[in-house]
Amino acid sequence: MGYNFEYVDLPEPAAIARAQAEECMELNGSCGNWPQCYNEYSSLAAAYQFALNIVGMAFCRERMRSAGMTYQATPHPFPDWPFDSVDDWRTSDERRRTAYREAERAASAQTRPGRVGIPEFKLTSNGPWVVGRTEIEQALVLYEASPTTPRAEWETDALWVGWLGWLRETRAHGGFTVN
Repeated sequence: MGYNFEYVDLPEPAAIARAQAEECMELNGSCGNWPQCYNEYSSLAAAYQFALNIVGMAFCRERMRSAGMTYQATPHPFPDWPFDSVDDWRTSDERRRTAYREAERAASAQTRPGRVGIPEFKLTSNGPWVVGRTEIEQALVLYEASPTTPRAEWETDALWVGWLGWLRETRAHGGFTVN
């Protein structure tokens, strides 16, 4: 199992390619341009992605926990699928599909009021989760405020330095998705 991360706000033309690939996936690849639309998206978005295997994510998550960058919480459930079938989804009114997408996106971005940092559940499964700019900024402030001795030791590790770089980079792009 691995973790794939991507900017929330992709620059153009990667953002357009992602939207087209997502639309095509919703149509189960029957857009007439599959798999080319997905391949184009993958190529254009590659520079805005980061990936970790399960061991690498556990390593980064443990460091984040030690630095106080994450907090424990139980995720709220995602909305129930309100469609009878995939065909019902495809043929339903666009407003109904949009409402479901918005509810799913809200569930993906959930945090806990009064808590600071990133809810750890977003880093323990493939989601889909959205880790927002504010969560990342809070986590990085907590990291900078943590004791300097472990930070100095941690920052000799290329994986940890790469992960911190990813967090810093994604602040300017709306955060990142976890899949």
